[in-house]
Order: sequence, then C-alpha cells, then structure tokens
Amino acid sequence: MLTEITVLLVFILSTMMTILFLLRRPYLYVRLGGREVKIETYFIGALMGPLLLVLFGLLNYSEIAEAMNGSGGLNPAGILVLFISMVFMSIFLDVTGFFAYCAKLALKYSHASAKRLFFILYAVVSFLTIFTSNDIIVLTFTPIIYHFTKESDLNPVPYLISEFFAANTWSMMLYIGNPTNIVIASAFAIDFNTFTSHMILPTIAGGITNVIALYLLFRKELGKPMTRKDYGNPRDEITDLPGALLGVAILFACIVLLSIGPYVGLEMWRISLLFALALLAILIARDFYASMLKKNAGTVKKVSQRVPWSVVPFVLSLFVTVEALHVYGITDRVADAINVTGALPTSLFYGFTSALAANVLNNIPMTVAFVPLIEEHGLTAALATVIGSNLGTEITPLGSLAGMMWLSMLHERNVDMSFADFVRHGLVVAPVTILVTLLALALTF
Repeated sequence: MLTEITVLLVFILSTMMTILFLLRRPYLYVRLGGREVKIETYFIGALMGPLLLVLFGLLNYSEIAEAMNGSGGLNPAGILVLFISMVFMSIFLDVTGFFAYCAKLALKYSHASAKRLFFILYAVVSFLTIFTSNDIIVLTFTPIIYHFTKESDLNPVPYLISEFFAANTWSMMLYIGNPTNIVIASAFAIDFNTFTSHMILPTIAGGITNVIALYLLFRKELGKPMTRKDYGNPRDEITDLPGALLGVAILFACIVLLSIGPYVGLEMWRISLLFALALLAILIARDFYASMLKKNAGTVKKVSQRVPWSVVPFVLSLFVTVEALHVYGITDRVADAINVTGALPTSLFYGFTSALAANVLNNIPMTVAFVPLIEEHGLTAALATVIGSNLGTEITPLGSLAGMMWLSMLHERNVDMSFADFVRHGLVVAPVTILVTLLALALTF
C-alpha cells in the first residue's frame, strides 16, 4: 500500500512541478557559443517522475523501455512524430506570413465594427485551428490581436479570450487538432474518418454554444465604437507567397491522405512524416538556391527553432510515470470502481471528469493517465475524454501548456487579465459548452 501511495505521489509531484515551472519560470536562458539560448522548462517537471521512480527502485529499466515503446494501440514515438510533423508544417505557414494575412483580412472585413470583428476573428481562428494545431494558432494570433486592438483603442480581452476559446473548441473536430486527440485516437486505434464522423456534430454544437456564450459575456464591450485606422493591404503580410502556396498545398494534401490512409493500410504518423520530410527537403533546396544567389535564406532554421522539441521528453516522461501507475495496479483499481453504462451517462461522466482533471494535472498528463481508465468503456468514453481534454482548458489556464504560455504572453504585454479573470470568464462559458458538446456526442451513438 505504501508503495502505491509513493507512486501516486510521484505522479502528482511531477505534474505539479511542471505547472510550477510554467507559472514561475517558463524559460531558462543558457549561453552557448557566445549566444543566449532560450529553453522551455515545462518538461523538467515531467522528467522528475521517471527520475524519482528509478531512484526509489519503483521501476526497472525494462519497464521504462516498455513504457516508451508503448503497448496496445499506444505508440509514443508515433504520437510524437505525428504531432511534430503537423506542427512543422503549420509553423512554416506562419513563417510565410499566412496567419498574419488571415488576421489582417479579419480586420479589413470588420469595417470598423467591434462586433463584426469579434465574429469574423472567431470564425478565422476556428477554421484555421481545424486544419492546423490549436497551440500554434493561439501562440501566433495572440501578439497580432494584441497589436491591432491596441491600435484601434479596443479592450483586447474579449478578442483574446474568444481567440483562445475558439482554438480550444474547434481543435476537437479532426484527429490532428490537439496532442490529446492523437493520444486518445492512437490508444483506441480510432482512424481519421471515424474520429471525424463522430466529432463533427459535437464540435459544431460546442462551437456555436461557445461563441454565443462569449458574445453574451462581452456584449457591452463589443458595443463600443472602434477607431477606424488604415491597416494597409493584408497581402503585404505575406512575406513568401510561393512558400505560402506550397505550405497550404502540402497541408491540404496531407489531410486528404490522412483521411484515406486507413483504407490503404498507411499509418497516420508515417503519412505526416512523409509530408513533413518532403517539405523539409524542398525548404533545404530553396535555402541552398537562395544562398547561391546571395539572397536571404534560413527558412529551415527559422521553422526548426520554433518547433516545440521540449514536448518529446515531456510526453515520454509522462508515459513512463503512467506506466508505474499501471504496474502497481492503481489505474486498474480506479477503472474497476467506475461503473457507468449508456452513451449519455458515459459521455457526461468522462467528459466532465476529464475536463476537471485537466485543470489539476494539465490536459496532456490527464489524457495519458485516463487511457487505461477508459479501456473498458469503449469509443464513447474515449471521445468524451477528447472533449474534456480540449474544453477543460477553458476553465483555467492550468488546463493546457498553451494556456499557461498564453497567459504569460499577456503579462509580458501588460494586458490587464489575471488568473482569476480567466477563471471568471471560463466558468461562465466552459460548463455550458462542455454540456452541449457532450449531449451532441451522445447523439452520435
């Protein structure tokens, strides 16, 4: 019993340390070769889990290797390859100025109406999130939104909150929208089309509920006049038109092949890796050609520097720590204690418990820990957990890595929004969004 408690405490401690690093010291600055390198710290807390488990003799090296290799449908390496590959393609699109172009288009077609800008911005962020990654969209759009709201004498909070909530709502629709989607779908061998067919209705229902709730929450702010300014031609934001067209084409082709991959026996991580490597090869060739002409090169460097490589040790550490919970029977006992049947009770139970747990453990550790708990409850429980892992991030910033990084970005820009302010908005919008989304999920079964 003492050993089981120790394992559970190690898991909780490593998760809490991850959150503490993000809140208090999100970056370390290390001098290498005469230059200062910024390193994200969140993975350090996660690494404490495996280190303590080995130090206390709770896991041996063969068990650690087994955790990293995965079991059942879980393939940690495949999950990471799929995530990094899709992020690589999304970051390249951002480097070309494509996302800034989309943001400026939203501003242009708002016609100096704060209300119109709110709805257009929500729609643009939602659409882009579906096909790229919620984290990339949040971290890319936040400084853009801050800039143009400041220039237009607008309160940035309604637009920043709606951007964050839109990205974390519409990321549910496709397999690739969130790392937690990938973890759950991989564990239960849910293919791209099955995932999408069940998640389209819940995502649309949740998205509509979400935007209506946000509008009602901020309607007074959105009724204020907006200073009309000339923001220039949105086309000027695209610094690399051939690159932007290339990026859109490759991303579109990748998503199409992901949808037909199951029918031709191709694993999704292999498909995404193929397209990412193809893009990398093209970019290397372009950079080489540009350097030969003595023009600006370095696209590969720009993109690779922004890839969140820290997620690799972070995710692998989580799998090792959760493996200890499995080895000592903790997850089995919790799973045996859960007794829910029927699509609606299962959806509501797993959806709300995972959403709440995401704000205690963070959504990626929560998802990895929930996998063995939902094995006996099938596809309904799996997709309800997907919903909880995405929408739970709208309750507090602790729900996701991107949420804590996002709040840190706002503080750096002196935006007047505290942790308590976020929770106050989240508790108005998130519960009703989660409820409607879960009801829609139950209907699909």
